Parts: sequence; C-alpha cells; structure tokens
Amino acid sequence: MVAGARERFAQRLTALFQLAGTPVVKSVVRRANIVGTPGTSRVTVQRISDWRRGVGLPATFESVLPVLTVLIGDAKARPPSRNADRTLLDLGSWQIAWQQAKDDHGDTVRPVREPDHPPYRGLSPYRAEDADLYFGRDNARAAVVGAMALVEAIADMARLVLVVGVSGAGKSSLLAAGLQANPDTRTPVPMSPGARPGETLRAALDRAPDGTDVLLLIDQGEELFTLCEGSAARRDFVEELARVTAPGAARRVTAVMAIRSDFFNDVIQYPLLAQAMRNASVIIGAMCEAELREAITSPALACGLKVEPALVDIVLHDLDAATSDDGKAALLPLLSHVLESTWSHRRGRTLTLAAYREAGETAGSVAATAERAWAALTADEQRFARSILMTLTVVGPRSITRNRVPHKVMVGDSTDPELTERVLGRLVDARLVIMQDDEIELLHEAVPRVWPRMAEWVSEEKEFGPARHRIEEDARTWFTEGKPNSLLYADKRLETAGVVTGGGGSINRIAQEFIAASIRRQREMSSRRRILLSAAALLCVVALITATLAFVQRGAVLRERADAEVNALINESKRIENFNPDASIRMALAAYRIRPGNAETQARLMATQAYPVITTSTDRHAGRINGLAYDPDRRMLFSAGDDAVIRVWSITDDHVPVALGPGLRGHRCAVNSVALAAGGGLLASASDDGTIRTWDISDPKIPRALGVSTLTAPATSIAFTSDGRTLVAAGEDGALTLVDLTDPAVPQTRDHIPAHTGVINALAMSIDGTLVASGGDDRTIRFWSITEPGRLSPIGEPLFAAAGAVEALAFGPDDRLIAGTESGTVRMWSLTDRAAPRELGSPQTVHGAAVDALLFGPDGQMASGSADGTVCLWQQTASGYQPFGRPVGGNLGPISSLELTTDTHLVTAGGDGRVRIWTRPAADIPVATDGPFTSVELDAAGSRLVTASTNGRFQVWTVARDAVTPTSDTQAAPPNHGVLVQIRPDGIALAASDSSGGGLQLWNLADPARPTPFGTPLTTRTEHFTATGFTPDGRVLVTGDDDVSIRLWDVGDPAAPHPLGTAASEATRPFQSIAISPDGNRVATGSGDAAIYLWNIADRHHPVLERRLTGHQAAVSTLVFAADGRHLFSGGDDETIRAWNIDDPTHGGPDTEKVVHTPSVTALAVDRSGRRLVSAGVDQTVRLWDVSNATDPIPLGRTIAVALGSRWFARFDGTDDERVIGVSDLASERWTTDPAEVADLLCRTALARADRWNSADQALLDTRIELCPH
Repeated sequence: MVAGARERFAQRLTALFQLAGTPVVKSVVRRANIVGTPGTSRVTVQRISDWRRGVGLPATFESVLPVLTVLIGDAKARPPSRNADRTLLDLGSWQIAWQQAKDDHGDTVRPVREPDHPPYRGLSPYRAEDADLYFGRDNARAAVVGAMALVEAIADMARLVLVVGVSGAGKSSLLAAGLQANPDTRTPVPMSPGARPGETLRAALDRAPDGTDVLLLIDQGEELFTLCEGSAARRDFVEELARVTAPGAARRVTAVMAIRSDFFNDVIQYPLLAQAMRNASVIIGAMCEAELREAITSPALACGLKVEPALVDIVLHDLDAATSDDGKAALLPLLSHVLESTWSHRRGRTLTLAAYREAGETAGSVAATAERAWAALTADEQRFARSILMTLTVVGPRSITRNRVPHKVMVGDSTDPELTERVLGRLVDARLVIMQDDEIELLHEAVPRVWPRMAEWVSEEKEFGPARHRIEEDARTWFTEGKPNSLLYADKRLETAGVVTGGGGSINRIAQEFIAASIRRQREMSSRRRILLSAAALLCVVALITATLAFVQRGAVLRERADAEVNALINESKRIENFNPDASIRMALAAYRIRPGNAETQARLMATQAYPVITTSTDRHAGRINGLAYDPDRRMLFSAGDDAVIRVWSITDDHVPVALGPGLRGHRCAVNSVALAAGGGLLASASDDGTIRTWDISDPKIPRALGVSTLTAPATSIAFTSDGRTLVAAGEDGALTLVDLTDPAVPQTRDHIPAHTGVINALAMSIDGTLVASGGDDRTIRFWSITEPGRLSPIGEPLFAAAGAVEALAFGPDDRLIAGTESGTVRMWSLTDRAAPRELGSPQTVHGAAVDALLFGPDGQMASGSADGTVCLWQQTASGYQPFGRPVGGNLGPISSLELTTDTHLVTAGGDGRVRIWTRPAADIPVATDGPFTSVELDAAGSRLVTASTNGRFQVWTVARDAVTPTSDTQAAPPNHGVLVQIRPDGIALAASDSSGGGLQLWNLADPARPTPFGTPLTTRTEHFTATGFTPDGRVLVTGDDDVSIRLWDVGDPAAPHPLGTAASEATRPFQSIAISPDGNRVATGSGDAAIYLWNIADRHHPVLERRLTGHQAAVSTLVFAADGRHLFSGGDDETIRAWNIDDPTHGGPDTEKVVHTPSVTALAVDRSGRRLVSAGVDQTVRLWDVSNATDPIPLGRTIAVALGSRWFARFDGTDDERVIGVSDLASERWTTDPAEVADLLCRTALARADRWNSADQALLDTRIELCPH
C-alpha cells in the first residue's frame, strides 16, 4: 500500500464513509453522478473502491467532489458524533488533502511482503492472494469494470462480459488478482469450464451464499471448445449461463469470462456469447512500455527490494527482441519467469543486471529451467516425460492449448503406472506441470514455444498428432465397448497406426493394447486364410460353402469399414475446415465418393462450397516471406524473403505458382519489401541491410541487377509513384526517403525527412499517385503529398490509429484508406478532404492477432491477412466495410503479404516461406450490410435481389448467372430503426416499412441504381406488424391496418396508391409474417399467438377472414403458399415446419409436422416448378424438401450446414433453380444443390491436378480413394 499523503487520503475517505453511516456504494454513485458537473468523468463503483483502498488517486479534485458532496450531506444529516473529525466535513480540507496526495510521488514505499518472498509468479498466473503484487493492468481492469457496469445498467442485456486476448496476455491474472481480489460488494465465484461445464457452473454458484450478488469469474473459457465433452455439454453450459445472467434472473449474477482470441470463430456460433463479444468484450492487448516498467519495478518495491535501473531497460529490450517475430503472445509469462529467476539469483536486496545474466536472460530462462529438469531424468523417464507433456498439450494449426487430464486417467492409462507417477512428481517439482483438484495440466502455453526441445516435439505432433489422437480415441471406444474384433484395425490402417504410435513414443496402455490386438487379429486372419486354402484341395464343397460365407462376411466387414472411413472423413473434414480448408474439401469429396447416396456425405460436400481451394507452391524461401509484388501482364509474382532472396514465380493458367530459377540475390540481409513500377520491367527491393536495389525484369526469366541506393537505416517498406520514376522508402529510424529512379541504374536520394518516432511498418500510395500514407510503431498514420517532384510535404495532423502499432495500410477507391494494427483491428477513413480524414464506421476485430496485410480488389472488395494465419474478405457498405464469410486459415504461420492475380484468386505468403493461391469459395457472394438483415426478397424473374437491415437501409443487388453485384444502397428509415421490404413481382416497385410501425413507403426501382420514393408514405395504425405482400399481378399491396388486421391498397399506379378494404381478426399478438396465394385471392398471416389467419381477398374492397389455423406452439415466423394455391407451408419459433390443406374448411389442423430447425425457422420459399421447398433456420442449416405431394414434405437429404451467422434467409436462385441463395448477418452464399454437380465443379478446379493425400489424410483410410475419376 502506498504510504504518506496518498494513504492518508484513502484513510480519510474511508472515515468519511463511516461518518456518513456507511451508505451503499451504488447509492453514492447514483447520487454523485446526478450532482456532478456536466462534462466531468462519471463516478463508478470501482473508482470509489480504488480510492478507498489507495490503489489510485482522483485525477482531478472535480472528479471526487460529487462523492464528497454526497457523503458530507449524509454525515450532516446524522446525529453528530463527539469524537468525529470535523475536518472531514470541510471541502477546503479535502482539497488540501487531495493536493498533498497528488504531490506525493510515492517515493517511500512500505513493503507489503518480506524480501525473501518472490515478488513475481514465474509462469504461473497471479492469484487473488497476489493482488498486492499485481501491477501494470489498471487500464485493463478499469475497462472490464466499465463493461460490467454497462451490462448491469442495460435492462435487456445479459450480464456477461468477455475478456479476450492471446495466450499470455494476462487474462487469468486479471480475473484473479484484478477482480476476484476486489469484487466490491459482490461474492466472487471463480471456475473453469472443464469437461462438463454446465455441471461445473451449477456447482460453483451453489457455493455462493444465498442472498448475495455474485461475480462469476470464468477462466480458461476456451476449455468450452478444447476439453468439453461435446456439443450437448457445451450447449448446456451456454443455456445455463444465459439463464443465470439474464436481467430477470432470481439471483443477480454478473459473469466475466476470459477466452483466447483464437477461439473467436467458435465463440460467435452461440448468440449469447456473440452478443457479449459484440457489445461487452474487452480486448487485453500488449502492455505499453509504462505498464511493463510498473510490472517490473513495483512488485519488487512492494517486497522491500530495489531494481537496478539498467536492468529494466535491458529486460524490455530483450523481451522485444525475443517476441518480435511471433507477436507478443508469450511476453508476460516470459517477463514474469525471467524476473522470478533474476530474484532467485539476487545479491542482497537489489535485483541486478548480473543476476539477470546468471538467470539465462529472457530467451533462455524458461528453456534453462526445463533443460535442467530434463537432464535429471533417465532415458526411460525422459520417454515418459515427453509423452506426459505432449498429452497435456493440444497442438492446433495456429495455436497451442493446454489440456487438463485427470490424474487417475494419466496414470491408469499408462503402460507403467509407477514410472508415470514418479516422472509426474519430477515435472511438478520442476514447475513444468501443476496438479490441482486431482487434475494435471501444463504450467503455461509458453513452455512449448520457448523450450526448443519441446518445440521440436510440437512440430512432430503437427504431423502425427491428429492421427495418433484418432487411434487413441478408437482404442478407448474399443475398450469401453468390450474389445470387439469388429473395431480392430486391419491392412493399411494397421500399418499406418504402427508407424504413428511407434514414432511418437506413446505410453497409452489402451492404445498399445489396441494395436497389439489388431496385429494378433491380422495374423489370425492370415493364418485362417492359409488353412482354408489347404483345406480347399480336400473339401471342395465345404470350401465353396465356406467361401460363400466368407464372401458374405467380407461384404459386411467392408461395409462396416467403409462406414467407419466415411465417419472419420466427415468428422475430420469438419474439424479442420477453418484452418485447413483444402484438406477439408478433399476429405469431404472422398467421403462422398465412398457413399454418394448418403445424406451426411452429401451435406458435408455441399458445405465445402463455402471454402477456398488453395494451391501451395512446391518451392519455398528458406524463411519468412515479407512482401509480394505481381505483374499481371507477364503473370509473374515476386516474393521478398528473410533469406535475403527475391524469388520469381510464374502463375500458370490453372493458378499454380511455379518458381523460376534460384531467385535474385544481392542483398546481405532479409528483404522486407518489393515493388513494381507502372508498366512493368522495373522491380525495386528494400532490405534490412539498409539498401534499395533495382532490377531489370523486362525478361523475367533473365532478370538483371541495376543500381543500389543506401539509406540511413534498415528499409522496411517501399512504394512507387504512379509514373514509376520515384520510389518512397521507409526505414526503421522512422524516416521517409524519396529515391529518384529516372535512371534506374543510378538511384538518387532526393529527400529524407523524419516522419515517425518509431519504426515505419507500412506504406501505401493513393490510386492517383499523389498521396502517401505511412504508419508505424508510434501508433500513428501520417499523410504526405508528392505533387512537387522530389519533395514530400506533410498533410494535416497525424491520425492516432489504435492501441497498437500500425502494421498495414492500403488505399482503395473513393479515396478510402484502411489500416491494420498490431492489436488485430481494422479501421477505415475517407480522405475526400485530405487535410481532415473522416473515420468510416467503427474499428472491426475479426482476427485473433495483428493484421499484417491488406489489399483492395478492383471491385472495391478488400482482404485482410493476419499473424494468426487467417484471411478475411470484406465488402464495402454505406458506412465503411463489413467482413463477410469467416476468417479462413490455410497458411502454416503468419500471413505477411497479399496480392491478387485475378478477381477471384488471392495470393498469400508469410511465415512458412511458401506462396499460396486461394481460389475464392464457389458459393461466396458479396451481399453484406452494416447491420443484421431483416428481410431478403427476389423479384419474379430472379434478376433483382433486395435486402433490408436494422440500420434503416435497403440494398438492391443485380443477380446474374455468374455473379451478384451491388447496385444501390438507400436510407429508407432512421438509422436506429429497422426496415422490412417486399419487392413487386416485376421488380419495378418496392414497399419498405419502418420497424416502428405506422406506415410504409413505396419506392421506384425503374433505375435500380437510384431508387426514388413514390409520393408520400402510406399511413397505417400498425406498431409492430411491418410485413407486406404484393399480389402476383403487382396491382394490390397487402399491409397491416393495425397489428392484428389487414388493409389492401391499389398500387396499380404506385405514384398514386389508394386504400381499398380492411378486415380485422381476434389475434391476441401482432402478426409477424404474410403470404399471398398464386392466384392473388388469399392471404395468410402468421401471428405471435401461434395461429395462422387465413383471409379471402377476392373482393378487394371487402376482404374476409375465413378461419384461424392452429397447431404451432409458438409464433409463426414465416409462410409460403404451395404452387397449387390450395396448400400452405408455415414455419415457427417452435422448431417446426407444417403443411396445411386450406381448401377443406373442416380441416383445422396441419396435415404434416416436421421438427427441423432449432430453435426457430426463419425462411421458407418454393421454387418455380412448385416441386421443391427450401427452409432455413437459426440452427445454421438450410434444407431442401420435395413437396410434389404438398401435404407431406419429404426431405431431399441435401442439408446445407453453414457454421456461421445466427439468422439465415433462403430463396431459390431465379437464374437457376438448382441453386439457392442464402443471406445471413455474417455470410452470404449461393449454393449448388446437386451434390454431383458440386463434385464435378471441384474436380474442374485446382483439385483436379492431383490426389494430394498426405500422411495425415491417408491415416483415415484403408484404401486410396480416387477423388476425380476420369
């Protein structure tokens, strides 16, 4: 605790609370914010708590004045106390006390712990009891507390906050030492999800005393997706969490869940978590330098120790060097570990630079600790130690996660339990492994990254791990089901299993027993075959009978084997879809080839339409690729590598990168950037050796070195001006240099100016070549004019980009600039006024790590590449850009550069030194908007698509057979209102209704690029019912008159509409959906009271309610008539689709009920033939139905699963009935519904070139599958 004036201020505030009668802090906050001066920062519960504990001091006296005013008023209203300090009631005394505290810089520190107690936690997270040693995260803690206050204040929001960050960012420490130790008036309840997260959650809450507010702290939230026993258990947890954090819950529970950022895609699959991610998430990024300095020095001071000043600077420098290539994921664990090691080597009461050197410094401290423990083991113990450590490690494509294993399972499954127990004890003693609650886990994810020996194991695990895990899972299934022979491996699968388990040193007893039993069974089968062959000579008849039986049995075995292979392929295809889409496609296609008529293989194949096909270069750089440049005329790609080489690639007709020669050599260090001059023929390169080199590539097969220009520092990025005669170069010294290339063989430096206070990471040149943008480690973007030859002139003030370095920049059409940052955010500005950039939209975060590459396409679409190895595509919207589709992996390591070879082919390069060409997913269509969609409609011809969203806008899209393109985007209602639309069948008029009710506007779409309103809005008395419908001839519009009645309008002349008849119903809830029969004489409306109301509108002036149809158990959300007009299909919030015969007035219930979409059906549509129905739901599936017999829809077995988005709309493509258009809040797709056509399409793409089966693929199969038979 801080001594002196600051401590006295905290003590005085506590005393004033007591004098005021110890009022409830929330009451003080509420009243203080009422009496506070407008414009001053608001008081929060957490701020008062911090002031009373001496953790912080009010920034200004004005910020604490409202609190003092409230407390002094309360104190004066109470009976006077004879022993009270009357100065507590004097504001003048308080101002003096605050000023004294402010002037006290805290040089005197009273130790809170003894000097022999380690001030740092090493690789372990800080616990609640370590709060007095927890420093440097005040800003992060304040952000979380602010988010908690937000969710507690909003009436309809779940009280859930997500704390998101990379591994090692300090999430666990923040929850424990930052929140659990200081819960204010709440009861802290910590937990981790584990295998059965729902049960764990209920048990945790049961421990909290009744009648108290609970602060639920959920650490390691990623265990929902790594340790959880399955989707049912995961769903149970999410539902329970939604129940306890609901605003109206019986007990007030505020939950804070920490989760790793690389699980973003998993999180957003659940609406509760997606809403929290969108509205109440706090990203824990890297600490700034000031925070790091506090985290280094303050714990030591709190223990009465001193820190040598030089030590802080050296540690910070070494940390930066140790984490520069792979991001900052391991920074905090490394920092804490090296400081703990330095403390153990200290001399006296000072942490010195010498002690730091003895500890092995930053890069070697963890490795040294691990190696010492490893060296103390025998050979057998080392073999078991490796198996234990890798069992506790889940190796993903882009990340490493800890795996908690029950102690009894680890020991019980071992081939030598006694030896396993002994080795576990050694690993625990070495602090590489921890045991708690009878579970074992790796101390931290940092261990595999910074211990070279284990890093090698991880590399091997990436190759053999998935196959070995499958073997161990199959072995456990075989064991738990009684060891049946039918589950044993045979033939190729057995051979692969032997290689995999033999090479990995597995000590899993059940797996080894399983393989041994499979080998015995194989030998028995071989022996049996030999006996049968011998007996065949003597007993022909018996042999024939036996052969017949064997044939039948073999057929059954083959069928079982094929079923097992199909299941393994489908499951593995799903598992790897987000990080290895190419292999996922191959596995789905293989499963389909084995079982082409199977519904599951068809569904899996259909899903692959949303994945890119990726072609990877055979050749590679001997290190990371830092930059790309593409020459479209010559179809040549140039890549700059850490190996000091520039490689030249020819892009073939089928989009395969083929290396030409050994590459361009001349630089002495890493090449960071390459750029092509306009017109081709001239290439420039920038290097860490501080030089710019020029190359003649007029004949790319025989490139020729030209000139060299030397800068004052390593060159990080370069860009050509539009005339190709000037090059802008950025340096690590923060300077920009103009290089005159009038004679490329003799580059001349023309201007050199300081631009940034740190390294410049990114340059971008505007499309017209007159504006340069630069961004760097100082977190700013600066703009420069080069209209005057040879001169750079600054424009406007620097933009402060984000809480993190600027890593990537790109200019797009309409003077738009987009920036990617170290913190993983993407931001956009309009530069129509170059001196005053205007930000478009809000910062977007879709990647789990730094955004290192950005690219605009010719159509205005954008792509981003991240250090997490993923690529995301973005679509231009009215306010900026929105991501569409999911971030998809495919690169083995960070992505540092992007290029386009065609509109549909993207080149990525990065950490593994290879070039990859991505063929855009076949199903992707660029339909996106700024807010969630509210309606999606097609005109009768299928050539015009209209979408509407919650931001009051509607969009018109032109639909052609080979493309869907944006045509216009119109504001039809206030931005905070939703809007629903219905397009007239001829596509010329549109009805748009405001979600607030009260009327609608007709719009003229004769020129779809410029919609204009027809006259004034139509007025109705609706408040909630905003669905509308046109009759097939387009002359009558049906709307609500009020929320439970309908009104007809004559819109034959949409410029002069007039009302026709109305009719009322006895519905108890507003209508939510509407459908009009093909003959235009009937209307069906679906109500929130779970009923359907059927109307006859043949007499337009006197519509009549025919009857009420009941059967649904919840609101009727969507309706569509069958082609015959005599049947109706309905979908509801009760998970069902129902079919109705509406021609029989005595028939009150549905003919058929199908439970299909959980929890709600969102869309129904019938194709032009009338024989097929498509349905979509919140469960992220789209299903097809045969409705030739409209009373009994039959599933066609072609479910399309889309693991993205929360609400899907689906319509048959008007240009091709074999395709379906699906639109959701996070993705839009155009699917081919014939699986055979999907397979054929895949085989006409890059997939046709080879059956590219690697060892991990082949381990799933006994036989090789021909993916694309000729």
